[in-house]
Amino acid sequence: MDEKKETPKFRGLYDKVNISVKSLDRIIIACIVVIVVTLAMNLRDPGFVVTFDSLGGTAVAPMKYPYNGSIEVEEPTREGYEFTGWYMDPSCELLWSDDAKVTREMTLYAGWRLKE
Repeated sequence: MDEKKETPKFRGLYDKVNISVKSLDRIIIACIVVIVVTLAMNLRDPGFVVTFDSLGGTAVAPMKYPYNGSIEVEEPTREGYEFTGWYMDPSCELLWSDDAKVTREMTLYAGWRLKE
């Protein structure tokens, strides 16, 4: 008796792909490694510390913000003065815009105007 065993024709996911199963498995494993490394790097980066110098007003604690995060912090108070916003320089000439994003560690300075 001459019996020939036939190889099954169904290849599952690899049915229409002209590549070996071993090669596809390597590609899948490489993709998983890239995803895991990317996630690990994102978890390792806790963000940036923004320090607030109230320049004589009530203290504002430093806070961590993620890259491209928006700054949300309570306004300090100072007797006899009105808060004019946060500035990027101690001379309070470069106003920090509310829609600006955090891209590095920095210090922001409180601006004050004498109340009338």
